[in-house]
Amino acid sequence: MQQQIIIGASVAALIFFISTAAAQEGARERGSADHATVPASQVIDGDYFAFGETVEISGTINGDLYASGGQVLIDGRVNGDVLVAGGRVSLSGTVAQDIRAAGGQVAITGNVGRNVTVAGGNVEIASSAVINGGVVAAGGSVDLAAPVGGAAKIAAGTLIIGNRIAGDVKAAVGMLRIASKAEIDGNVTYWSGQDAAVSEGARINGEIVRNVPPERPRIFPAAFFAWVIFVAINFVCTLILGLLSARFLPRYHQSVITTLSERPWASLGIGFIAAVVVPVVCALLFATVLAVPLALILLFAFFILLYWSRIYAIGRIGESILARLRPASSRALCFVLGLFVYYILAIIPSSDGL
Repeated sequence: MQQQIIIGASVAALIFFISTAAAQEGARERGSADHATVPASQVIDGDYFAFGETVEISGTINGDLYASGGQVLIDGRVNGDVLVAGGRVSLSGTVAQDIRAAGGQVAITGNVGRNVTVAGGNVEIASSAVINGGVVAAGGSVDLAAPVGGAAKIAAGTLIIGNRIAGDVKAAVGMLRIASKAEIDGNVTYWSGQDAAVSEGARINGEIVRNVPPERPRIFPAAFFAWVIFVAINFVCTLILGLLSARFLPRYHQSVITTLSERPWASLGIGFIAAVVVPVVCALLFATVLAVPLALILLFAFFILLYWSRIYAIGRIGESILARLRPASSRALCFVLGLFVYYILAIIPSSDGL
């Protein structure tokens, strides 16, 4: 489960950073608007991209759906995969294949033909939903009340299981509750500081095993100093690149930051797609021996873009702060302020292990 948490955190970082470099293209994508709607009477053949403050998909998509918005409502039918990110995400329709969703609040009440991968502050997979495959979920609170046709792997502060799970359950949780209507065909293996609450009437056909989470090791002084040096070098390199960008690419620099400010959800959507698609493409290229050189080039370019795109996210942070204090501040000043704020926020989570 630690690996699942690391993967989830990495994807979230990729979504944030890549979205800045892709911001200019986001405004040109089909379906990009303040309110993107596919009415119930509409049928779209092929993949569909929908980005906006509010996204409503009530029609039929004969392909994959890529959606991002402040609020995303999907109550139609998607005959492919769904990749969605938003503040509030609601999926009450039918998805023939896989769902990959991320949001502050994610609610799934419809039918899913295959697997569900979801991350959010609050995740609810309601009893009205049907998941024919497995579930991988991460969230502050995860309520798994739907029948699941495969295994479940979950990391959550609080996890409630209230229906049948056809496979094993593996969970890293603060608190695990298995409700009276739950039926688990396989084993339940969980990592927690407290025993699971198993209601009377719940059925577990396999074993239930609790593992005590390992204590987090303290960072040794040598490792700490190495980390400080790494952060300092990274800080200086980012500072130099940002100032060079603001000085020698002023139009492009400001254009990306402006687009990121005016169309944040379109930028987030493009970043979400890039974060998912690029690693998959690289993996496929590595699988074909003849394409390994191309895969290495693509992967190298991907990480360069990932590092470079931080500049515009940092510039946007500084600009949003100084807009209230000194509206006429220079690009360089915005970037420097944003860089300090960014590194303060980045260092705080790392320092609690000292």
